[in-house]
Amino acid sequence: MIVCPACRHVNEEEARVCARCGGSLEPGSVALLPQRRRSAPAAITEVPKPKPPSPWRAVAIIGGLAAVLAGAGAFWLLRPDPCEGTNFSSPTFGYCLTVPEGWTAEPARFGEDVVLDQFAPARDAATVIVDSADLERGTTLEGWATFVRNRDVEAGLTPGPATETTVGGVPARQWDLTATSDAGTSYRMREVVVVRDEVGWRISL
Repeated sequence: MIVCPACRHVNEEEARVCARCGGSLEPGSVALLPQRRRSAPAAITEVPKPKPPSPWRAVAIIGGLAAVLAGAGAFWLLRPDPCEGTNFSSPTFGYCLTVPEGWTAEPARFGEDVVLDQFAPARDAATVIVDSADLERGTTLEGWATFVRNRDVEAGLTPGPATETTVGGVPARQWDLTATSDAGTSYRMREVVVVRDEVGWRISL
C-alpha cells in the first residue's frame, strides 16, 4: 500500500498516481515537509542578590573615627607647653617670659586703642615698656633699628650710638636716649630692638 503524501489517500502497491488527487506516487517526487523544531525556552539568567553590608563595617568605621578623635584630644592635652617655666604670658602680643622676682607685669594703656605690656620693679621708679610690630618679609635687624631710631628723633629724643646685644639668644641692638624738659631737667632711657619671626620688638626701659 502506498499512501499519497499530498492527501493521505491509500493507493494500491502498483499505483503510480493517486486515485484521489492525481498526485504522483513516485518515490523521487515525495516531498518531505520540513520538520518543526520546538524552540527551547530562553535560559533565564539569575542575578545574585548583593550581600547586605556587614554590620561590622559600620562598627569599624565608627571605631576608626573614635580613635582619630581620641588621638587628637590626647595630643592637645599632652602637647608640650611653650610657656612652661615662665610666670608671664602676654594676651596682647602672644609671648611669655619670666618676670624677675619683685617686678610687676601689667598692661599699659596709651589712649583708647593702644595697649602695651609694662614691667616695673616694685621698689623702683623704672618702667619697662614692650611694643611690637609686624614687619615686611626680609626686614633685617638693621632696618628695624633704623626705623625705631628715626621715630625717636621725630618724638624729640636724642639717640646715642647703637651697640650689639642679645635678647633671649637672638641678636639685638641697644642705645641710650636723652631728652631735656622745658625746665632743663635731663632724662635718660635705654631702648633695645630685636627682630624674630618677622616681628619687630621694641623694649624701652
